[in-house]
Amino acid sequence: MDPAAVAARANVPVLCWHQIREPTSADGAEARPYIVGPRRLAKQLDSLDRAGFTPVGGDALVSHVLRGTPLPRKPVLLTFDDGSAGQYTRALPILRRHHFVATFFVMTVVLDKAGWLSRREVRDLDRAGMTIAAHTWDHRPVTQYAAADWQRQLIEPRDELARIVGHPVRLFAYPDGLWSPAAFPQLQQARFTAAFQLAGKLDGTDPRWTLRRIIVPSLTGTELLQAIRQDF
Repeated sequence: MDPAAVAARANVPVLCWHQIREPTSADGAEARPYIVGPRRLAKQLDSLDRAGFTPVGGDALVSHVLRGTPLPRKPVLLTFDDGSAGQYTRALPILRRHHFVATFFVMTVVLDKAGWLSRREVRDLDRAGMTIAAHTWDHRPVTQYAAADWQRQLIEPRDELARIVGHPVRLFAYPDGLWSPAAFPQLQQARFTAAFQLAGKLDGTDPRWTLRRIIVPSLTGTELLQAIRQDF
């Protein structure tokens, strides 16, 4: 694998949302960038649609990055992190209205808990054409892992999600976007094909483990298009 070629193809915009709900007075300043109301999300996706972007699945993007598999004109990858309930109840109907696909990075400790995705909803997302991917067990950053943590945070969540959807889960996102080269052999051994960080630089030796994303706060549609042009 040619790292330079992989890096050159890793310029497709990848957008990241978290909680899809209206903010409340209980949400502090640190939480608000991770909260986007359903109406604002709808306007953001409207803008992507009008601008001619075509959302692609996570596996399709990775196949393009690693092997040069063609993508449609103006591809974009839409991703949702953590597994909060609004991603199913609020985001999914908006995605369906546009016939958009997205990738959901789910941490498994929250499954079936109040305010979070249920196992049935994860299965429904997969059956609706969405990509289900791993986001650790409990969102602990990989930079803090000791030997036993790789099994708990990579392999067990991968296997749990695979049991739910009925097929392998091959993509991973680092909690808080924090990565370490020590994770690369662990991810490869766990049979992941790629991993996503946030807005940092690609690793020059093996870029597939540090694919870039940008967090989408409560931007207008025009502001989102400007952010894509600036960051990708």
